[in-house]
Amino acid sequence: SDMVQILKQLPNCEVLAVGSRSVEGAKRFGDRWGIPRHYGSYEDAASDKDVDVCYIATPSLRHPKDCLLAIKNGKAVLCEKSMAPNDTIAKEIFDAAKEANVLVVHGVWSRFFPAMQKVREIIDAGEIGEVRSARASFCQNDGAGSCSALLETGIYCAQFLQWALEDKAVGGSPIVRGAAKTIHESGNDEHVTSIIEFPSKKIGSFECSLAHCSDRSATIYGSGGVIEVPFPFWCPTTVKVTKMTGLGSQQWSEPELYEFPLPADITALKTSDGSTPGFNFCNSQGLAYEAAEVNRCFREGLTESPSFTTAQCIEIMRLISEIGSYA
Repeated sequence: SDMVQILKQLPNCEVLAVGSRSVEGAKRFGDRWGIPRHYGSYEDAASDKDVDVCYIATPSLRHPKDCLLAIKNGKAVLCEKSMAPNDTIAKEIFDAAKEANVLVVHGVWSRFFPAMQKVREIIDAGEIGEVRSARASFCQNDGAGSCSALLETGIYCAQFLQWALEDKAVGGSPIVRGAAKTIHESGNDEHVTSIIEFPSKKIGSFECSLAHCSDRSATIYGSGGVIEVPFPFWCPTTVKVTKMTGLGSQQWSEPELYEFPLPADITALKTSDGSTPGFNFCNSQGLAYEAAEVNRCFREGLTESPSFTTAQCIEIMRLISEIGSYA
């Protein structure tokens, strides 16, 4: 329901239809949030001729099938993470979208936050010198065994490392140099840590878990200082920069703090019964950044977002796949 509330407040956007596995389920959700068309199958929803973009938030194991269904019907797609269990299937989805000439965006919403853009600006301006490494931690004691920690929270860590350590001028691909994991009795990984080598001798590391907690922050380390992105680093509103110089890098500057408030015009909406249940997740108002980018890309006839390209997405899914199969 968080994305529905966002879309209903987004300029030049209408929430037209909802699809479910039953007409009753679709009608119940649609009536609650004021969505006029209700479909008892995803096929019927995807074939509605008036629908331009399908937002896919079905159970994650269905994501590939539902993406391909929407693409087959000529719809643009915004798919919640993880869009696929591995890079091979992700590539199949993007290849289908390319053939159909439709937009597909993987909903790793971190990429579209202004704070993330600021991080990249700081790196490119050389404010902390030469970036050499980065780390990210996303551990929560919630959901162990129900799904893969790598696909649930690790994907946010991997995308952050890519954002911080990617060097488009140099090119090349990151390499997984090590990983360790523990497996829940369900067969899903519940705790994973990994080391990734990026081109230009840059090293990234991350830890993800659904069985215990961490501070859920990320840090970028350079020859002249550090960039800290505190909780919640995957949907950030704060960036802190501390410059370090002198003998042993022991002279620390006064930290520079950059704040990016969430959109003030996005609020929790009332449902049909007059209640205001609010948002389910931390900083959900920030979904407006991702939704606005999809809207812009669709209206401009793009088939990918420049902020999170097909190649970048497939690379992240490759890293996740290789870490998952490591050892």
